[in-house]
Amino acid sequence: MTIRNAMAGLLALWLLLPAPGHAQAPPAADAAELAAHRAYTTRLAERLAAEEAPRGLALAALLREANAAATADPAAAAPPRSDPQSRQWRALAFQRAGADTLALSLLALAPEDDAGTGRAALARWRQLEPANLVPWLHGDADAAARAEAARRARSADSHLYAQVRALVEAQRRHPPADAERALLAGGRDGQPGGLDGYAVLHGTSLLAPWSLPALEPFAEGCAAAARQAPDSVQAEDCRNAAQALQRADTRALESVGLALAADLARSAEARRAAAEARRRFDWQMVELGRLSMGRPDGGVDAFAALLMAEPAATREAALDERQLREAGIPLDPPAGWRPPSR
Repeated sequence: MTIRNAMAGLLALWLLLPAPGHAQAPPAADAAELAAHRAYTTRLAERLAAEEAPRGLALAALLREANAAATADPAAAAPPRSDPQSRQWRALAFQRAGADTLALSLLALAPEDDAGTGRAALARWRQLEPANLVPWLHGDADAAARAEAARRARSADSHLYAQVRALVEAQRRHPPADAERALLAGGRDGQPGGLDGYAVLHGTSLLAPWSLPALEPFAEGCAAAARQAPDSVQAEDCRNAAQALQRADTRALESVGLALAADLARSAEARRAAAEARRRFDWQMVELGRLSMGRPDGGVDAFAALLMAEPAATREAALDERQLREAGIPLDPPAGWRPPSR
């Protein structure tokens, strides 16, 4: 898989795969469900803001902006924009965030018209996690800064699932009214459902697309370095970044790391290792999809229970692998296996 193909399939990992944790929340079944979601999340934003904690304030701003941008036709939805209230919440969150990298990662997702707070949060996040590649792929860091970040990268942590956990915990503190809950968490496709499952779907749908860093310029620069000067310092820095991305906290970022490793491989042995790592990744994605499709409600509630039961688990891969092991599915593909699409 090339870097360009990995980029094209990146959102599919979150938005199309049936495995919970990779899927966007399904469209509202009817106008009543959509209205309940908007009414509840509007009220949730107000209650989180009233707590005046930095994470809650940052989430409140994102919720308010998402609701303002939403329309009955998702294809026509406008990009999120701030308003005086969300900017005020975000400014207070930054004032109180201190060294809370989770709050800072949420603040870094500010829309373009609230870029001042977003840039300040991003700068502090970079200072606090200098070996984390992800904050250097957000924002307007120049090519030299990104190259230096690739050289020192030891991790690639977007904090996405910690952010989702924070939203689940917020919805536990401030649950929907009974009538709203019946619409939002009472089950999808005729299957039973739960509030945590709804919260995980909501959180992933809300946060995953916004948390995606600007990977394409970086990945294309690495691909060019691999073609033009495979033994250059830049290519070696990119190989280091590829290793960090393969240990990323989301499978989407891991997928890009696998593609980078394949494109940057200098020997037949490295190419074989990259191909085998990709095959293992594809096997797990296919088996997770099959597993989820065979569970009530697509396995959303089971995934939510696992996510909340494992607060120390920071990598999506670890959650995926636990699901596979518990279902008796091997983590490695059988000999000769190839993905269905190949």
